[in-house]
Amino acid sequence: MKHINLLCLAIVCFCYQEVRAQCGNMLVEKAASQSGVGAVYLREFKVKFDGSEKGKAIPVARYPILLSKNTNYRFNVCNAEEYEGRVILQLYLKDKLMGSTYNTQTSTDLQRFDFTCPKVATYEVVMSFDQGKPGCAVGILSLIPEKMPEPENEELDILYALADNPLIIYDDEDEFADIEVSIDNGTITKADRVNYIVCPQESGTALLTIRVLNRNGTLRELKQKRFAVLALNKPYATVRGVYGGRISKGELIQSGRLELWFSDGLKCNYRISSFVLSDRNDLISGISSTSGRFSRAQREWTSSLPPGTRLYIKNIQARTTEHVVMEIPPLEFEIE
Repeated sequence: MKHINLLCLAIVCFCYQEVRAQCGNMLVEKAASQSGVGAVYLREFKVKFDGSEKGKAIPVARYPILLSKNTNYRFNVCNAEEYEGRVILQLYLKDKLMGSTYNTQTSTDLQRFDFTCPKVATYEVVMSFDQGKPGCAVGILSLIPEKMPEPENEELDILYALADNPLIIYDDEDEFADIEVSIDNGTITKADRVNYIVCPQESGTALLTIRVLNRNGTLRELKQKRFAVLALNKPYATVRGVYGGRISKGELIQSGRLELWFSDGLKCNYRISSFVLSDRNDLISGISSTSGRFSRAQREWTSSLPPGTRLYIKNIQARTTEHVVMEIPPLEFEIE
């Protein structure tokens, strides 16, 4: 690990009362314990205010710190429970905000953030209490050591690229907990209370981050899980082994369903969960089936088509044995 030289100078730009013992040393220990696994404690920032006076600016405490280039740091805060105020810790380089424990876009108190220092400079930690309410809090500055390479033989759960992978995510300690999730490869969407759909963009790995929040919006727990992302061997659809060209209405209707095959000619054990018939090659028109079989409405509509009609079988969705959903390339026929 690189040798780190860190010079920390603490200057408070105005006078405030000395932090009492009950919101001092014990609170420092609690805050340090919440820095996360592997975080190396560097220093703390203590702050206590009795609240802002009406018509006056919210008081702040400022701490200059010298940070080293290409070094990973973590800032986290902890509030004394007996006070109403919730602290906000912000990191500035001159007048530029570099990080904050409060997300203004979502109005969420994250309670910590990581910062990779872009250059050696004197930065400024600024601490204040939301809406100027009275409070007592401690901020912790930690060093995050460089990550070791992942073991080659580490067994990871599997997701498939360019497919909808179902996941169940919940807090086993509180079934009504507010959970925020994100992933660094592709997208993740919430289907209902505990069911999520992950669609990785490319093969490799995907890091899932789970934040469990308290009901007051503060961060209670942060978890991460890494997945292996594999390319999914997609099949193709046919009607009686035909995947394009001219076809009669009778042959189409008598086939009764779509079939799936792999490129090497092997029958696919995946199941078609839905598809659309249309005489337009667009994204919205057509008649749907909720299985691999032609629905009654699709058969009746097909029987009425005049010769020469271009028929599109599109929006074909297939489901694997692991309930992963993928989209199959469409088919195009001409009615004889």
